[in-house]
Amino acid sequence: MAGYNELKGLRVKYLSADPANPEDGQVWYNSTTGNLRVQGIGVGAWSSGSSLNTAVFYNTGAGLQTAALSFGGTTSAPGTAATQTEEYNGSGWSIGGALPAGRVTSAGAGTQTAGLNAAGANAFPGTGQTTSEEYDGSTWTAGGALSTGRRYTAGCGTQTAAIVNGGQNPGGTQISDTEEYDGSTWTSGGAWPKAIRQHVLLGTQTATLGSGGYSTTTEVEAYEYDGSTWTATGDMNQQRYVFQGFGTQTQGVVCGGEPTPSAGTLTETYDGATFSNSPASLGNATAQGGYGKSPGTAGIVFGNAAGGFTGATEEYNFSSSTITAAAWSSGNNLSQGRLQLMGFGIQTSSVAAGGNASPPDPNVVNSVEEYNGASWTSGTALPSARQTGNGFGIQTAGALVGAITIATTTEEYDGSTWTAGGTANDNFYKPGATGTQTAGLKFGGSTPVTTQTEEYNGSIWTEGGLLNTARDQMGSAGTQTAGLAFGGSPYTGATEEYNGSAWTSGGSLITSRAGLIGSGLQTAALAAAGGLPGNTAAAEGYDGTSWSTRPSMGTARRLLASGNTSPSDASIVFGGLTTVSSNATEEFTGETVTTNPANNLSVS
Repeated sequence: MAGYNELKGLRVKYLSADPANPEDGQVWYNSTTGNLRVQGIGVGAWSSGSSLNTAVFYNTGAGLQTAALSFGGTTSAPGTAATQTEEYNGSGWSIGGALPAGRVTSAGAGTQTAGLNAAGANAFPGTGQTTSEEYDGSTWTAGGALSTGRRYTAGCGTQTAAIVNGGQNPGGTQISDTEEYDGSTWTSGGAWPKAIRQHVLLGTQTATLGSGGYSTTTEVEAYEYDGSTWTATGDMNQQRYVFQGFGTQTQGVVCGGEPTPSAGTLTETYDGATFSNSPASLGNATAQGGYGKSPGTAGIVFGNAAGGFTGATEEYNFSSSTITAAAWSSGNNLSQGRLQLMGFGIQTSSVAAGGNASPPDPNVVNSVEEYNGASWTSGTALPSARQTGNGFGIQTAGALVGAITIATTTEEYDGSTWTAGGTANDNFYKPGATGTQTAGLKFGGSTPVTTQTEEYNGSIWTEGGLLNTARDQMGSAGTQTAGLAFGGSPYTGATEEYNGSAWTSGGSLITSRAGLIGSGLQTAALAAAGGLPGNTAAAEGYDGTSWSTRPSMGTARRLLASGNTSPSDASIVFGGLTTVSSNATEEFTGETVTTNPANNLSVS
C-alpha cells in the first residue's frame, strides 16, 4: 500500500509539539502525545462586512478584501452616474477621491493604491465611453483611451497590465473585442469567441479566466486567456450574468448574479479546469455590484443586492478558521427608559446613572443601574437627580461631572457608595469625558458651547489645552494623555486628538452628528448613534487617522450613554431618545477569527 510520502511527495514531520500555525491539510506526528495529527481542511464561507456609505448598483471594484475600492455606479433613479469612491480597510468603508466624471458599468483592475477604471457609461444605461482613469490611493488621473467605447464590460489585472473585454459599443451593439493596457496605451488582444456583455474576468492579463455573461442567452461557458487567445474550459454549473468573481485562473470564485433566485446566492469555485458548486452561500442575492480583485481564498463583494440599491458588503474566506463578522446584539434592557443619562465602565461591568425618564416632560432621576454582562440591577442612587453630564472610569472606580445646574460637581463611585470629588473650574454641562477616576479628562460643553478642557487627578481639576472646535454633546474615547473628541453640536464631524497638553485635528467622521457615544482608544475608537438631527443607528471606527463604517446598531437613537472605557471591539450602549426614552441595551463585538483545531488520525 502506498505511503503518505509516495502519495503526496512529502514526508510526515516528526515533532515534539504541534506546530504553532499549521497549514490546511498539514500532517505531522506528535512524539510527545504519540498522535498522528492533521490540520482541518479549509471550507468556504461568506460573512457580512460593514456597509458602503452610499447604497449603489452597477458600481465597479478593485483591490483586496482588506484594501478594496468601490467607485462609480448609480446611486439614485433615474440612473445618474456617480463619481464617489470608497476605500475598505478590512473593517469599514471611508470616502476616497472622486472620479473626474460619473461612470457606471465600467471595468476595474489593480489595487487600492494603484487602481484602474476603464470604459463604462456616462449614465445608466448611458453611452459607452473610451476613457480610463488611474488611482494612486487618493486621486484619479486620466489614463490612456480605449480604441472602442464600451459599457457593461469586464476587466482584471493591474494598473500597468490590465485587460478589458466585451460589452456594448456606443451604439449599443454587443462586441467580442479585447483590449490590453500597459499603463499608458490600450492595444487590441484576442477576441472572445462570441459577442458578450455583463460577464466576469479574473486573474492577470496573460492568465485570465472569463465566464458567464449574456450573448443571445445567459451563458455558462468559460474561457481561459493566455495573452493572445481565448480557449474553452469547463463550464459553470449555473447560468449567470451581472455577477461577481475574484481569484486567479487556477483558483477562482464566482457568485451571485441574475437570474434570481437560482444564481443570486450561489457560489462556485474553479480549480483550473472545472467549476464546482460551493456550500458557501451569500447572505443576500447579489447582482450589478462591485467586487475586489482578491485571491480565491479571500474575496469581497459590495453594492447592489438583486432587487434594489444597497451598500451591503460580504466577505468570502476559504480556510480552516471560523470567521465571525462584527455585529451588534441586544443586551438586557434597563429597568427604566431614560435619555441624557451618564455612563461609564466596560461591556461586562457598566454603570448607568441619572437621566430624564419621560420626555417631553422633564422627569430627571437619581436612579443608578449596574450591568454585569447579562442583566441590569439597581445600584446606589445618586445624591441628587441629574442629567446631561458625562462619566469616566470603571464600575468600581468611576466618576460623573458636567450635569446641568451642577456642572462643576464631581461624584465618585466605588461600586457601592457615591462621594463628593473635586470641584471643576468651568461651569459647562454636556461635556465630553474619558479616562480613569484618578486620571480623567473633560472637554467642551455648554452654555455657550466652549473649547475648555480640564484634567482630573482624583481630587483636583486643572486647566488643559483648548479644543480647536467649540461644541457639546460630542463623542469621546481614549485616556487623559491620548484623548479623542468627535462630532457634537453644532452638528460637526470634526475629530480632535489630545496628547496631554494640546488638541490637534484628526480625520473627520463620515457622518456629522451630535448626541452620539464613543468608546475605545485614540487609535482604535468606536462612534455610534446620534442625531443628524434625525436619529441614526450608524456606527464608525477610527484607526488613529481616519473613520470607516461599521455595522449599524439595531435601534436609531441619540442622547444615549456607553461603557466608554470599553475597547472599541467590545462596546456597550444603553438608553437614549428614539421618539420616547429608551431602555434598550446593545453590545458590539468586533470580527473574530477562530482557528479550528487539528484532529488526530487513526493509525493501523
